[in-house]
Order: sequence, then C-alpha cells, then structure tokens
Amino acid sequence: MSAPDTLTLASLRSTEFAPGQLGVLGDPIAHSLSPAMHNAAIATLLPTNPRLAGVRYHRLHITAEELSEALALLHAKGFAGVNLTVPHKIQALAIAETLSDEARRAASVNTLVRTPTGWAGDTTDGQGFLEALRECSGRTTKNRPVILLGSGGAARAVAAACLADGCSALHLHNRDAAKAAALASALADPRAQAAGLAEIKASPDAVVVNCTTLGLKPTDASPFPVALLAAGQFVFDTTYGSEASRLLTDAREHGIACGDGRSMLRWQGALAFRLWHGMLPPEAPMRAALGETTS
Repeated sequence: MSAPDTLTLASLRSTEFAPGQLGVLGDPIAHSLSPAMHNAAIATLLPTNPRLAGVRYHRLHITAEELSEALALLHAKGFAGVNLTVPHKIQALAIAETLSDEARRAASVNTLVRTPTGWAGDTTDGQGFLEALRECSGRTTKNRPVILLGSGGAARAVAAACLADGCSALHLHNRDAAKAAALASALADPRAQAAGLAEIKASPDAVVVNCTTLGLKPTDASPFPVALLAAGQFVFDTTYGSEASRLLTDAREHGIACGDGRSMLRWQGALAFRLWHGMLPPEAPMRAALGETTS
C-alpha cells in the first residue's frame, strides 16, 4: 500500500505534470526523505531561479517489474531527471541510453538525466559516500582498509569509489558469499577480497560501511559482529531511519565514531541536483529536512 503522496505506476499513467519534474523510484519507498530534502532546496532556490517554478520532487513506488514502463512514462511526461533506489540501480544499467564512466565502473545507476531520446545514467552514490565520510570523520578512505557489507547497487558504487580514492584494502562481505565474490571479480583489483558475512575479520583501523538493508527497521540485527568493533574504526551505516540502527547503537555504546546515511543521502542528492540543474543546491534547507544537526 502506498502513502497518499506517493505516485504508483497506475497513477502515473493518468497524471499530467508541468515540465521539468524530478523524483525518486524505489520499492520500498515510503521511508525516503529525498522528496522533503529536494523540495526544501527547490523552495530556497526559487526566488532567484524562476525556472524552478512548478518543479516538484516526487516519490514513486515502482516495483522491479514496472521500472521499464515507468521510466518510459516519466520521459514522455517531461520529467527532467530521477533518482533510483532499491531495487533499481542495477536493472537501470540496461535501460539507460548512455552511461557515465562512474556508472560503468560501479555497474550501478542512481541518477537518470533526461536526454531528447531517453535517459543518461550516472551514479552519485560513490562520490556522495566519500564526501559524507570526509564531512563526518575528517578523512576519506585513502590509505585505509575498508570493510564493506553488501553487494547491491549502492555497495558497487561505494566499492568502486573506495578503490579510486586509494583505500589500502577492500574487504567485501555479503550473506551470499558468491555475490561478494562476483563483485570482487567485476572490480578486478587485487585490493578487493570477498567472503561471507560470517567470515569478517577484525581490523582495528578500518572504515566499516554497511550497504545492506539491515538498519532500515529498528528491529533489524546488526550485520557487523559487535566483538569486532574497535576504537580506531569509523562506522558508516548507509541506512537511515527514525531510530539509530543496531550497528550505530553498538558503535556508540563502544565509543566508536560513526555516522548514518543522512549525510550520504544529502551529498548524493546534491550531486544529482547538479547533474540536472548545473549547480549544487543549498545545504542548510536539506540538512533541516533530513533532521541533521551541524554539530
């Protein structure tokens, strides 16, 4: 069941829009803070950017089976661009008319930009993660080992970005070890090594990154064993919710520096907005919409 302010494929078929609309497609999607974040930025920019008049950022509940039709409809209805979240980031590779170098390296798409004949695919997840990590910890992954949990679209983008950033090692872990191995093989870098979630080894100075969906619900278990948490680590959970994930709660209880997915969401959203409109949106209204603090 979709929320009243959420578009579905059925409602998309029958709705007309002013040109230049934006949105995010996912399943699930009700938890997404992207519409509040982007609409706050648009409202702040509007007085000095009249071309944004009438532009809204919409939430769209679209299943994997509906993605191709939904994207065709959005193009026909004049949308300027969209973001993609779970489970669409890999499927979109075959739908996009063109792919950026970043999307090719990551084998993942989270941003589509309208072209006259279709969609140009890009990803801002990897760079958004690095900018958020720098903001939260004062450093990126350069010369640091990374323990990355998950192997979906966001994990692919983060993994590629960590390698490009100069991480010293990239330990990929997934519940399905074969998927982690496939990602390591696709990355084709000797620093990338794969294993199952049960085979995580302690690394006292690692950046621990959760790219699984464990953390979307407060009842989710942590994907990282609490016994392996160490004071020199930085824990970054790309999920976010109304309550801290078990992983972040564990980290805080052990005095380990950490951050949740809001900062990454803000950064990947800002970088996507720049692809659509040629400028970074203002930070303050986006932070406020996400419930972030500046301290």
